[in-house]
Amino acid sequence: MGIAKFVVPSFVFLAILICSGTPAKADSVTFTIGNNPQPNEENVLLNNGTTGTTVFGITNQTQLQVRFSSTTDTLVEPSSGQARVEALDGLVNNITISLPNGTFQDVIANPFFGSGTANVTVFTANSQTFNFSYSLSNGQNFLTIVAAPGTRIVSVTIDAPGGFTDLRQPRISGAEANVPEPASMLLFGAGLVGVAAVLRKIRRN
Repeated sequence: MGIAKFVVPSFVFLAILICSGTPAKADSVTFTIGNNPQPNEENVLLNNGTTGTTVFGITNQTQLQVRFSSTTDTLVEPSSGQARVEALDGLVNNITISLPNGTFQDVIANPFFGSGTANVTVFTANSQTFNFSYSLSNGQNFLTIVAAPGTRIVSVTIDAPGGFTDLRQPRISGAEANVPEPASMLLFGAGLVGVAAVLRKIRRN
């Protein structure tokens, strides 16, 4: 009895490779104390007057929603004055900046009028974590966090045991919603069609 022979199209292997995933590339994030705007920097507008463990702002150009959440504080988003997030008890001790179902390239944060140390944690799309600590003063405490090209930031968390009065003037750039790339989806679909065709051929033989 002869052995059936068949050739698997190359695009099938490509689709399988996409499905199985490729090794995660190393990410890189830099922390710079100070206010250092990046290209296409956007202000995050905060004047909705909402309160809760999570409040939302919106970028002033791309109109993307920005989430501010806390594991320790009830946050307050004042309805007037400078764009800022406060805490109901007067001191913010923990706050996370993220985009619902999205990523960004950089963030500028200002934990205003604080004391002690701020411990900053950045989580990237490749599931890597970067940490940075700096001392807070009774005034401006700007920190600029920038991801290297190819690196996407998922969230930035600031933990400050001594607390700060508010997080003000937040800005981000490179904000994007997570939408599958059409080319990738097309390759994936073509690969599945190819796999199905090969499986049908195997069954016939």
